[in-house]
Amino acid sequence: MRTSLCKIMVITALTFGLLFMVSHNGLQHDKISMEFKPSVSVGNTTFLAWGRKLLNSGGGTEANSQCSKNDIRITQGTLPPQPSGIPTYVVEITNTCATGCAIGGIVVYCVGFTSANLINPTIFRHFPHKDLCLVNNGAPLKFGAMVSFEYTTTFMYKSFSVSSVTCL
Repeated sequence: MRTSLCKIMVITALTFGLLFMVSHNGLQHDKISMEFKPSVSVGNTTFLAWGRKLLNSGGGTEANSQCSKNDIRITQGTLPPQPSGIPTYVVEITNTCATGCAIGGIVVYCVGFTSANLINPTIFRHFPHKDLCLVNNGAPLKFGAMVSFEYTTTFMYKSFSVSSVTCL
């Protein structure tokens, strides 16, 4: 467990270092943003790396045209299973807004999502009687900021997608 935690910490540090280097280069170009692409596996954990894409000129329901729900990236990886053998996964939700904007009010589609372990509701909370979940208690994520949580279930949930955001 300690080795896995060290690996995760090292890869997270490297990811943020890459984010810093790429974001400074990307911010000089007004039509470039960041995008995750699967690329790195360490043991049973899959991590995703940064790439670039052209910005979308379309919007969504965001109040500020400097960002969109496409600026929120949801990635997942596999962690060691629980002692009972149930698989464990980690979800990372990151603000990749190329203009350096803060994004709050992040709502994610989470139809049918369940977890055998308790998830901190200030990080990821299911709305009662809806197929939506609130991220970070609605508080803003600054550019490059990430929140993460772990969940335990039989199979990786593959339907997380951003429903709406508020650009700040």
